[in-house]
Amino acid sequence: MANEMYLDAHVHCRDEEQSDKETIAHALSVAEDSGLDAIFDMPNTARPVTTTKRIEERFELARQANSPVFYGAYIGLTPNKDQIREAVECHRRFFPQGSSSRFGVIGVKMFAGKSVGDLEIIDPDKQEFIYAQLTSFGYNGVLAVHCEKESEMKPELWDPTNPETWNETRPERAETESVRDQLSFVKRTGYMGHLHICHVSVPESVDLIRAAGGRALRLSCGVTPHHLLLNASSMWGKDGILYKVNPPLREVGVNGALFEYVLDGKTDILESDHAPHTKKEKYEGQLSGIPNLASWPHVVSVLERLGMKPGLLNRMAFDSVNEIFRTKIQRTERGLKDRRGEYVFDPYDYFK
Repeated sequence: MANEMYLDAHVHCRDEEQSDKETIAHALSVAEDSGLDAIFDMPNTARPVTTTKRIEERFELARQANSPVFYGAYIGLTPNKDQIREAVECHRRFFPQGSSSRFGVIGVKMFAGKSVGDLEIIDPDKQEFIYAQLTSFGYNGVLAVHCEKESEMKPELWDPTNPETWNETRPERAETESVRDQLSFVKRTGYMGHLHICHVSVPESVDLIRAAGGRALRLSCGVTPHHLLLNASSMWGKDGILYKVNPPLREVGVNGALFEYVLDGKTDILESDHAPHTKKEKYEGQLSGIPNLASWPHVVSVLERLGMKPGLLNRMAFDSVNEIFRTKIQRTERGLKDRRGEYVFDPYDYFK
């Protein structure tokens, strides 16, 4: 597997005011050593990436890194018509042209619920407004959405001394009801782009997307290694807070059912949602996020041992990413290095 390369459509490179967590240069370096030909960076940084100027600042950091790994950026969306127009124009201007591109804007991102950062759009009416505006501006690229519905959350159940309560705070219904919302917005507004639901954590979300038409109607979903290989029991004990993530790790058995969906070809892409924090932020601030970028070679090995065929893995982690985002990233061949020790912890340490 050393020569198989992958595309990671969901990473958080942080940088700038958050350089103590991660930087674009370091993430690209780790990606190069971990068997990746591309990473797509999320916009919920300390200063959100919502303008052309911010995109250009991110590209300059990628340019300085001088990496062979393609750097793709999402531009974040707000419920402001002028900002949405600028995001659409930025996507058109900076969409990567040809296989020789080293960076580009690969899509737009909406946080339909509170996560890390300040880009959440909680009001469903404002979410639908974004679909309507994207449609009016003729946007036909990828809209990636973080689906967790705020009205279905139960913040009163959160107990930091018992991290496993995070699953109760943000229950499965919070995800599935948000997915229902997005699918209804596509239908009501006539949205012409591709809707990609990020990091689904429960099989019902996949069922909703497939029932709505799936790839035939430009709908897709991503799954993460942690939602496939881990469950809420990982959050038991004194170090359980390290596994706090949005959406949460689900109860025992849900991850197995989701993995069966993967093996049956019902999901579309494998994405890491690499989201590093410092140890202090994890233990004292209880921030959500798991570092996944350096784990790719290990995760690939574990998934194959659990029955995932190389052909399916290559499709979900390379071919389907190019198809969904309409990119033309090509495979290269490089040796791999183990860089897992550079992050706060290895979430898959007990998969030997």
